[in-house]
Amino acid sequence: MDRHAALTTQALYDQATAEMDAGKYASACGKLEEVTRLAPDGLGAKLTLGQCYEAWGKLASAWAQYTLVEAMAAKAGQAERSTLAGAKAAALKPRLATLTIDVPAAVRAYPGLAITRDGVPLGQAQFGTSLPVDAGEHEVVATAPGHKPWRRSAAVGADGDAVSVAIPALERERPASAPGQRGARDVTPAPGSGQRVAGLVIGGAGLLGVGVGAFFGGRAKIKLDESNEDGHCLGTACDDIGAERRNQAWSAGNVSTVLFLAGGAALAGGVTLFLTAPAPERPSAHVALGPHGITVQGGF
Repeated sequence: MDRHAALTTQALYDQATAEMDAGKYASACGKLEEVTRLAPDGLGAKLTLGQCYEAWGKLASAWAQYTLVEAMAAKAGQAERSTLAGAKAAALKPRLATLTIDVPAAVRAYPGLAITRDGVPLGQAQFGTSLPVDAGEHEVVATAPGHKPWRRSAAVGADGDAVSVAIPALERERPASAPGQRGARDVTPAPGSGQRVAGLVIGGAGLLGVGVGAFFGGRAKIKLDESNEDGHCLGTACDDIGAERRNQAWSAGNVSTVLFLAGGAALAGGVTLFLTAPAPERPSAHVALGPHGITVQGGF
């Protein structure tokens, strides 16, 4: 780990422990998750993250973290830390809430069946198995080609609550009407409609690029201002923190410039395509003199 990453990791860890002391567990656990990502071998941070999850009431996450530390510490020869983590995991295990997702054999047979819990795919080995989960709402979604998606929110309480969700037979999607079938229509695109659609798509992408460019421009200004705070930078002379913020400002400014140029060009091109598209033909009308008087034929 380089010096800048080490400084960032330590600063995040210090802020997280202070927030834990203040009872701000959501923010503290988020910072500790980032610390463990930056320093994946740091057993102390992983153990502290487990303690944060436990204090926050996320017992399943805490148990998983303690179990991980127990194994990693034993492998690293840190017997005392391994014993501590193992004891914490054992104390939590009887208190864990569980969620079971039952999938009948008929549903398992759907080709391409996919089931997720909170957006995480579940393998077939997890079907019908009671798995530890944190207390709270958990969304279960089942999908399969040719069938309508099914979703259900499962409310899991605290300490030992056992909840089961059964996946029903999925409703089939109605096939699209084929040409020639009753109710089907043969629609011929109006002249220039494709060009107008392309203009709208390209112009929309350009507008989005300009918007994102504005965001990065604002970020560059913020980072530049932060580099000058607390004496981190005086003119062009900066300490490590000031230099890092100046680099972030420079990078964000470059991204902003590129997006502004590309987005502006795409926006102008999209407008040009839209405005130069051929106008749709309209049926003409004319007046005719017939045996029964004057008639109007066609339309305006």
